[in-house]
Amino acid sequence: MTFIVLFWVSWLMLLYHLAGYPALLWILNLRKHKNSLIRWLSDDELPVVTVLCAAYNEEAVIGAKIESFLALDYPSHKVQMIIISDDSTDKTNEIVSQYTGTNVSLIVQKPRAGKPSGLNLALEHIQGDYVLSTDANSIFAPDALRVLVNRIKSDDKLGMVSGELRLQKKGDKQSGEGLYWRYEAFIKKMDSMFHSIICANGSLFLIKRCFFREVDPQSTDDFERTLIVLENGYYAAYEPDACVYEEESEKASQELKRKVRIISREWSALFRHRSLLNPFRFPIESFLLISHKLIRWLFFVFIVIGFVSSALLLSKPFFLLAFSGQVLVYSMGLLGLAAQNKGIRLPLTGLPAYITAMILASLMAFIRFISQKRTMALWDTIR
Repeated sequence: MTFIVLFWVSWLMLLYHLAGYPALLWILNLRKHKNSLIRWLSDDELPVVTVLCAAYNEEAVIGAKIESFLALDYPSHKVQMIIISDDSTDKTNEIVSQYTGTNVSLIVQKPRAGKPSGLNLALEHIQGDYVLSTDANSIFAPDALRVLVNRIKSDDKLGMVSGELRLQKKGDKQSGEGLYWRYEAFIKKMDSMFHSIICANGSLFLIKRCFFREVDPQSTDDFERTLIVLENGYYAAYEPDACVYEEESEKASQELKRKVRIISREWSALFRHRSLLNPFRFPIESFLLISHKLIRWLFFVFIVIGFVSSALLLSKPFFLLAFSGQVLVYSMGLLGLAAQNKGIRLPLTGLPAYITAMILASLMAFIRFISQKRTMALWDTIR
């Protein structure tokens, strides 16, 4: 009986996170129209914005990134872009330097120290009351900045507005990342309509300067800054009409290392702002954080409990079927990951490989967090 209870509890927790939580928010939001309340500003009313973009060995995309910035539908005298090169060893610095004379400038961080340290380095160069943080490979839609500014200026209690990342397919080889991002975008929309998102999109978010502070060098820029906004009694919104474009990764194996790095540092960021988990002080924020983030980070716990409990109940037909289904999915996932690492694409393994990679990432990230393994917040450019 105990194993039956454990099986159902574990899978009901997973079902709640994946479907129940989004469905609950959708129901609660049926009569809300928070995302439509935007006051459109004239050019004279628009504020000064500083765009920060960390880059490491981005010679393949940095030119296109800057061109998309220069093409923004925003008064050029009210916006500046600062590229923070994390001691790039390719032609990134050279390409950025070619834009001298425009409102684009370059800061080189030496030695290499990671994105959070680079953004800390740029603090003294920020002009105006708003900061837009973006990634080097995220190409701006022309109206992205204007939409974000109009949204944040429409509500005095808004401390941050996150845009949408739209993934573009590259050939016929996809990792399952696109499906995940569409799912995540829906949840962000529901979170935002209900109260607030609890993690901005790192490829595009606008934040009030007063909340863009120095952060821990191990921080996750998008997550910790959202927590700072919430901790100060403000909220963060999701604005799907402001977007950037990126190419979808072709391999789930490419995502594994990145997810481990991100989730382990998100654990640390939440620990620094753990007061947000106090339901008496932050009832709504704690509900959102537990439902959207904590259960996802602990995915491996529920997966292991569900797998082991069903394995111990094989004498019952239903649990035999459940166990066999799990073995099939995880086997296909592991096989798909192994094949992708060798440059081989096996049919029907794309989504199982992505699911398996996310389960492994949650496990490895938790181990890194509890072991207090601090590694420099560096990233390797897949491109």
